[in-house]
This record gives sequence, C-alpha cells and structure tokens, in this order.
Amino acid sequence: MRHLVLVGVIAALTVACTKEGAGPSDPQAAQPVEPSPDQAAQPAGPQAAEAQINWDAARADLAKRPADAPATVQAVGASGPPAVPMLLPSGIAQTASDRPTPPVVTADGYFATYHLPKYDAIVNGSKRSYAAAGQAVQGNKEAMKFTTGEASAQLSFSRYGADYLIEFECREVDGGDSCISESEAKDFADSLFVAQTQ
Repeated sequence: MRHLVLVGVIAALTVACTKEGAGPSDPQAAQPVEPSPDQAAQPAGPQAAEAQINWDAARADLAKRPADAPATVQAVGASGPPAVPMLLPSGIAQTASDRPTPPVVTADGYFATYHLPKYDAIVNGSKRSYAAAGQAVQGNKEAMKFTTGEASAQLSFSRYGADYLIEFECREVDGGDSCISESEAKDFADSLFVAQTQ
C-alpha cells in the first residue's frame, strides 16, 4: 500500500512539474525581474581609481634609504614585490616582547604592523584610492590628513602616486583623546623610507 501511495505522489509531482508554465521552460520565468524602486535607489559602493606609480622616483629614493635599514625585506602574502613602493619606518623600537612581523603583500599593495609602547602602528600602501559616497576620487593627496577616533588615529597621504594610510591603535583604551598627536604621527610618517620597489 505504501509503495502504491509513493508511486502516486511521484506521478502527481511529475505531472505538476511538466504542466505548461510551471517549470524552467516557462517564458515568463526566463524574463529578468525589474528591480524595485528601493533596490534601484541604492548607491553602487565607493568609486575606485587605480594609481599611476612613479617607479623612477621610488627607485631613486630607495638608493637613499638609511644605513641601518635592512638590505632586503622579507614579505609574506602575494608573490613578487608589492604593487606600490613599500614604505617602512626607520629608527623605531618595538616592545621587548614582540618579534618583528614581516610586511604582508596584497594584490593592490601591502601592510606592515609595528607594536610600539603606546600604540600599534599599521602602515598600509595601496595603488587604489576610494571616494566617500557622493564625492569624486581624488588623485594624488600630497597633503597629510590626520583624524582621530576612539582610542585610535589615522594619517593618510600619497607618495609616488600611491595612497598610504598609517593607523595608530592605542594600547590604553581609557586614556585621553588619543595616544598620539598630529605632530607625532607626522614624525612617524617622515621616518618612512622606501624599502622595496619593482
């Protein structure tokens, strides 16, 4: 009896799926669905622009790197050199408990992390720049822009056509407004040297 009922259910489903207009062969189902007004009004995400890197200027500055800078930089991530000149800080003293972390090469640049006594510093370099909603993508931003957040600060700028961002994450969350001043952040940025180019 169960077998007969099961065969009947399968037969009914087969007939239902082969009726005209009930399956993937339905011409109405093949037509694209128009987006609702809410979906059409959603912004498409930030605009991106890819930089034209001045590799000649970066290579010239690579030759001027500090004497105490490492001759080669060990990086992890993507194979080959980064897509932008790799800027690393010189003359910094990391906390005693931390081993130096090698920079990580990504598809559009790199990032390097440093653990310092008052904050962690993350140096990011990218060949892509993004604009906030409703704004045009800016090209070369030679002027440094300093912003603070809760227990953090950021310094953004451009060099050689690439965009760089240094993030400072404070070790003391309940401290003052920020663990680093604008002048200290700019001094850190001024210590950056070209460590690697293409």
